[in-house]
Amino acid sequence: MAILAEWRHLCAEIAKLEQEIQRTSFPLPSPRMQQLLIVAEDRRLGYHPGADVIALGRAAWCTWFCGARQGGSTIAMQLVRTLTGKYQRNMRRKIVEVILAIMLTRKASSERLPLLYLWCAYYGWRMNGFPAACRRLRMDPAHMDLRDEAEIVARLKYPQPREPSSARMNTIARRGRHLEALLLSGRLPRRWGNVVKPDV
Repeated sequence: MAILAEWRHLCAEIAKLEQEIQRTSFPLPSPRMQQLLIVAEDRRLGYHPGADVIALGRAAWCTWFCGARQGGSTIAMQLVRTLTGKYQRNMRRKIVEVILAIMLTRKASSERLPLLYLWCAYYGWRMNGFPAACRRLRMDPAHMDLRDEAEIVARLKYPQPREPSSARMNTIARRGRHLEALLLSGRLPRRWGNVVKPDV
């Protein structure tokens, strides 16, 4: 019953999110930014039901046997976490998250998930959601180049604090360059379209 209650809450949050996206006049995250998210967080998106057994297994192995914490969450799982506000790190919560992510992928389809997540994700201090991130960073989403888009996506892994150190900004920039390289080197599965190359 608890999962059903969470599912109803998640569906209501998704409906609000879709309504907000439909009504906004603010530019949406571009297809290329969605591609950057896929190569960064969920390269097998569309080939799993919402939870990636391979990624989860790798993350568990690294955590338990190598002493190195590694993420295995799909875009659907991260969207579930964001919309439910449940960030507990325990086995029970992870199982619930996996179940909800699978249900969400059936409802929303994997093609819609990158846009939904980018729109509501946390990018740093006073950057709850894509519009807030663009405003704080003083970026116009209608005129972003590949580097700008990659560095915004990089903040999903390394959120920008209120007063970021030079080390944190260097980490964000380094992560952005890495995502650019992944995208341009052909790591994006063909089903997600051709990469929009940067202007030379």
